[in-house]
Formats: sequence, structure tokens, C-alpha cells
Amino acid sequence: MRPGLRLAPWLLCMLVLPAACGERFAVDGERALARVVYQVEQGPRISGTPGNAAVREWIAKECARLGGRVEQQAFMDSSLGTPLLLTNVIARFGPTEGRRILLCAHFDTRPWSDRDPDPTKRSLPVPGANDAGSGVAVLLEVAELMSRRAPSIGVDLVFFDGEDLGNAANGEQFSLGAKGYAARLPAVGEPARPIAGFLFDMVGDKDLAIYHEATSALRASNLVALVTEAARATGARSFHDEPRYTIIDDHIPLLDAGLPTVDIIDFEYPAWHTHRDTPDQVSAESLAEVSRVAAWLVYRSPLARP
Repeated sequence: MRPGLRLAPWLLCMLVLPAACGERFAVDGERALARVVYQVEQGPRISGTPGNAAVREWIAKECARLGGRVEQQAFMDSSLGTPLLLTNVIARFGPTEGRRILLCAHFDTRPWSDRDPDPTKRSLPVPGANDAGSGVAVLLEVAELMSRRAPSIGVDLVFFDGEDLGNAANGEQFSLGAKGYAARLPAVGEPARPIAGFLFDMVGDKDLAIYHEATSALRASNLVALVTEAARATGARSFHDEPRYTIIDDHIPLLDAGLPTVDIIDFEYPAWHTHRDTPDQVSAESLAEVSRVAAWLVYRSPLARP
């Protein structure tokens, strides 16, 4: 290159390492943030409440509008001591035959702000902007992409109910929707069963910092490596290539059911399980960054080859 020679940005990207410029997918962080706001405006989305039902129906309609083949997977769960009707939303995109992958998030919110620094607010429901609105918004942003360009493989978007009803003394009461989904997975080798899963939880924090989740790294190391590759390919600066936390989340029932799944989560979130988990804590830029990583997994990863 001669001194003083100016190159167009697209040509410059061809001459340097791909990760330096990042693969760009046409995601819209502001649209994703607006979807976070919409979810919070519906009120608490605690399983079994009107707010939960309203957001569930909205997710189903959005996925159908964007071309998904939508199923509402309803089942009874008695883990809390009394029967509770839970409903997961499943939206299938792409071919009906051949390889399938799973992208998932939960849409319910926590009944109590039990981690709140103010004891007088610990009985309040969590607004749930980042936990769980951000993961839902990322999955719907991927659905927007798939509505314009069908993926080469089957992609299941699954929105879990009943993730956040547990507590430290009763860990088995977490991830009830994921457990119901895992129990109903097709047998290994059947065409409708996904071969890999990617869970998105608390991925919209303004100060985003996503490290590998330790159980994912131990039990689905190949998928963790794909997430690292996706981050590099899309120029995602908030992803870090080292484990930091071991987390009980919706990926555990899937792993236990033999479905390799990685938890993509920013657990360094001060508003977690407090009344301050509001949309002002969430960033359009963070949502867009994570949506591009998810898009790379769908369109560019080795899994995306039919």
C-alpha cells in the first residue's frame, strides 16, 4: 500500500483479518430495545399471570408474522407443590428436514426482587428488562433476519416459561419450562430433534461483559468454541474467551437430556433480581452485538451447513 493511498472501507476489510471489521448482519438494536420496553410495559410476566399470557401471545404472533411455524407447548408442573400451567412458545424456521439447531431464552419474570439492596422492595416483582426481556428481543431479531432470508438449516426459537420461580434453597424450582421442553424432546436421531442449543439470558446490559459459563465449557466445549468464533467474526468486543461463573440456568435440563447447549449470559449485572431491572439498564448496542453473534451461528457457523 502506498503512503497516502486511501481505500474504501469495504476494501480495507478485505485486506485485514475478518474479525477486525466484523461481519455485519442487518440487525436493529433500537427495534430490539423497543421490544424490551414493550415487554416491561405489560407488567410482571410471572408464570400464570395476565402479563405472562400477554407477552406469550405477543411472542407467538410476532414469530408467526415473521414466518415461523408456531406451537404453544402447554403442560402442568407441580414442582412448587401445586399444579401450575406453563406454556413454552416454539417457532420453527427453515427446512423441515435435515439438521436443526436451537436458540432459546425465557420470557417469564421473577415474582420477587429478593436481591434488592433495599429490604422494603424485596417483595416487589422484578420488572425484567434484561432478565428476561433481552433474550426474547435477541431471538426476535434473529427471526426478523430469517423472515427476509431463510436459513439453510432448521432453526427452532424456543421461549421458555417458568424459569425464575426458584430460590437458593430450592434450586429444582428453577427452569421449569426448560425441563418440560427437555422431557418432550424427540429421541436422539429423530429429524425434529435439534443437535445443538444456544441459550441467551441477560444479554442487554449497558456494560456488557459475556464470559464463558463453566458448565457450558465443561459439557459443550465445541459450542463454546463456536460462540468465541462468532464473536470474533462479528467484531463483538463484549465477549471474553475465558470462563467465569457456574450458573444454574435453562441450559442444564437440556444438557441433562443429551442436547449440547451453551449459556450465553452476562452475570455481572448489578440490577439482577432487583426492582432496578428496568429498560434504562439495557442498551440497543448490546442487543445488536449479541444479535449479530446469534445470526452468525444461524448463517455462518459450521452448524449452518445443510
